[in-house]
Amino acid sequence: MTRNLFQLEYSAWWVILILLISTALSYFLYSKRNIPWNIAQNWVLFGIRLLGIFFILLLFLEPSIKKVVNTVKNPIIFLALDNSQSVIARNADSITIKEKINFLEKELLDQGVEVKTILLSDADSIVFDHRTSRLSDLFASIDNSDVENHVATILLTDGIYNRGSSPLYRNYLEPVFTVGMGDTIPPKDISISRTRYNKVTYKGNETPLRFEINQQGYTGKNTSIALIENGKQIAIKNLKLHADIQEVEFLISSNEEGLRHLVGSIPVENDESTEENNRTDIFLEVIDGKQKILIVASAPHPDIKAIRRALDETDSYSTELYIPSIADEKPRNIYDVVVYHGAFNSGISYAPMEQPGRWFILNSESMITSINKSLPYIKIKTRGGQPDKVTGSFNQNFSKFTIENTEIFEEYPPIEVPYGDYFVTGSSEILMYQKLGSVLTNKPLMVFNEDGSQKSAVLIGENIWKWKLREAAINDNSLQFDNFITKTVQFLSVKNDKKQFRFKSRSSTFSDSEPVLFDVEVYNDIYERIYENAIDISIIDENKESQSYEFTDSELNNTFRAPSLSPGVYRYTASVKVGESTFKENGEFLVENINSEYLNLTANHRLLKNLSFKTDGQFIHYDEIERLPEIMKTQNYKPILTSNEDYQELAKIWWYFLIIFVLFSIEWFLRRYWGGY
Repeated sequence: MTRNLFQLEYSAWWVILILLISTALSYFLYSKRNIPWNIAQNWVLFGIRLLGIFFILLLFLEPSIKKVVNTVKNPIIFLALDNSQSVIARNADSITIKEKINFLEKELLDQGVEVKTILLSDADSIVFDHRTSRLSDLFASIDNSDVENHVATILLTDGIYNRGSSPLYRNYLEPVFTVGMGDTIPPKDISISRTRYNKVTYKGNETPLRFEINQQGYTGKNTSIALIENGKQIAIKNLKLHADIQEVEFLISSNEEGLRHLVGSIPVENDESTEENNRTDIFLEVIDGKQKILIVASAPHPDIKAIRRALDETDSYSTELYIPSIADEKPRNIYDVVVYHGAFNSGISYAPMEQPGRWFILNSESMITSINKSLPYIKIKTRGGQPDKVTGSFNQNFSKFTIENTEIFEEYPPIEVPYGDYFVTGSSEILMYQKLGSVLTNKPLMVFNEDGSQKSAVLIGENIWKWKLREAAINDNSLQFDNFITKTVQFLSVKNDKKQFRFKSRSSTFSDSEPVLFDVEVYNDIYERIYENAIDISIIDENKESQSYEFTDSELNNTFRAPSLSPGVYRYTASVKVGESTFKENGEFLVENINSEYLNLTANHRLLKNLSFKTDGQFIHYDEIERLPEIMKTQNYKPILTSNEDYQELAKIWWYFLIIFVLFSIEWFLRRYWGGY
């Protein structure tokens, strides 16, 4: 559609009136007979005055003029840098790397290409200190940048990733040029590459600890692995290195409840490439008994096996299955959590003896009317009979518990949910929202509710066993899915209390790269929440050294953030005075050293070559990085020109008033020049 050069806020018929007024005023001035200039000159002055008055009066109609703005957008290349520790772990010079990156940026800028640098961390400068290699995060940051004329990506990395999915699984619209850093030759090294054990064990039981020893260049060497607790060696095993990978097993017994911190350690050889991977931390939680979980279902289903396997692997839970159509009698035990699979189905009928936590998993047979009647905090208003296929997107503001690395859930296969409107009310929190394709909705996929006496959760869909399989296919394990299941059951199994003072670590386990957080709640005698309380806190490490802190809670801040803590087991006590009474809380938590960067130091250039081939890019070795500007120059990337049309009011344009001024100035000059006054 063609837009006019000019437009008016009022009807164009007003222009005729303005023209008539301008003509009348000009005629009144130049209709006199006694003039010192001739008729032709009089008509010239008449025309100039008419235009001047017309342009002034025209402003009353608020005219606008079309304005075209041309913008040149230079080609943009993202320089994605893997700044993890593994890149420089084998004696690479970080200063030289920075110099070559600066050279690359300068050369590309000289070609008229805009360079945007993306790091794994949010640091303002390049520091190779990131403790995980999640290469997929680099490309996710690029996808979220929303820039125009993105023509290519340059990825500088050793190709090692120890978190997230492989970069090969993504779809790319632009070519990816990869620069292979690191060394593809395995280093001479002995490492504890993997530790396998149950993190939760039982008082009085023997727990197996299995260490996977990886070595390169030390075949035939005699060495040992020691198990250390509280600075004392509690076990040692000698071994002869005869294969690249060997396994050593210890059996340890636990006689006291609580957290245990053990260290597995291998002596460091003089010519090893690094000693960072010669030790590993082991944290055990010793408990007194298992919690009982009942799964009630209308029929056998793969979801049930996935849930039971995730719970059974922790050794913290014992699961029991009850299918009314198959079982002869109802369960008679007292359970900590009841999971209803296919909840609100006419085939399910079971009422627990007490009030355990309840997890409702809906399916296509669940009756919406029963859901709306039985669950006061969620209402579903269906539209039609066809379900939606959605994935889950985690609510980053969810506060009941934490789940790390939630990005993997968006890569899970979709599940079917009822199509319609959802309403969540009361003391409920949404853990996951429904994501329909790439569109994030505000509809819940999983909701938690806690009303003071009962805890419950609702998962609006079934077939989550596919999630477990997808994660296993991507990461060779299903740790995130299993963590999701166990955290859900763990929350539901914790009984509510009526303590006036609660001070609890947000998790029982933290990594040494994240803050240690404590949630604080203080209540008065009638159980009303109160604030501005002075709380005394003491944190004690394994060496019995104590650090004291003071914290005052408020409505805006009821979370205590502990300072940075080194790996180990910590105990804490907290006290607060409410009126004349003093309340105390205590507990323990552990800080793990999670550093995967030194477990694998062999660069994976094959992955980078495959990535460049897949995206029509090119792979070069880091030693040849000086060639990269010439390679990019041959791509002949061009800027793009964009034009935007808009209307600008004449009253805001300076040159319009200049025209009016010039018209009246010319009139004044001619009148004086031709003899007027």
